[in-house]
Amino acid sequence: MKKISTMVISALIACLLLPLSALADGHEEPGGLSDVWLMKIKDGMEEEFVAAAKEHMAMRAAKGDSRKWEGYRSVIGDHVNLIQFRACCYDWAELDGYDKESMEKGFDEHWGENVGQYVDHYHHYLETMDWENSHWPDDERTAGPYYGVTSWTYKMGGGSATGDAMKEMSRIAKEVGWGDDNEWLWHSRIGGKPMLMIVNSNASYAEMAPPEKSFFEVVSEHLGSAENAQGLFDMFNSGLAGSSYTIWMADDALTDPRED
Repeated sequence: MKKISTMVISALIACLLLPLSALADGHEEPGGLSDVWLMKIKDGMEEEFVAAAKEHMAMRAAKGDSRKWEGYRSVIGDHVNLIQFRACCYDWAELDGYDKESMEKGFDEHWGENVGQYVDHYHHYLETMDWENSHWPDDERTAGPYYGVTSWTYKMGGGSATGDAMKEMSRIAKEVGWGDDNEWLWHSRIGGKPMLMIVNSNASYAEMAPPEKSFFEVVSEHLGSAENAQGLFDMFNSGLAGSSYTIWMADDALTDPRED
């Protein structure tokens, strides 16, 4: 498999650690799981899907859904115009209770009768949120509306070096003050290919432009040399087999209409 270059990792992390206002520090750590559904709309069924999904979200709200589902569309990446619904943040025990709630309140039945006919196929994942090594508000939805997500695929038998390097990178970012004006959220996928992901939120495409000083340069200064930084980035790379970058846009029409 093709090795990810240190330059690519540096550029990706630098692009992801970009300014965002209104961060929350010192909050109680939420649950560590997000429930995520990805789906592709059938060709030519966009308007029908949106209308049906909007009605479905209103139905969930009226029934008092204990979760608040957020809707997103992929706008840049390998597969554009995918739909993502996600709800955060829970523990494992909550999953059992929510399955029961969905059945009792007819959520799945209503979706199947009204929305499912417009969906080509689905993917369903859980994601574990690494709050300790992230700098993020109280929940997943920040100001947005754009969310850049870099996903790395783990190598089989890659060991713990990548995770150790990720923790060190996050520690350095916080120590040098990146956390004062920036946010990032590390999370891992459960289901499908094992993946490590990092996400940030932006108000516009302009905010996604690389900063004047790359994260690699920041780490180099903090560790005393580019060679030391290179070693850390190589350590991060050692357990990874490939990466991809996707920008998602929040879609209010597909989001639970209840106010926070």
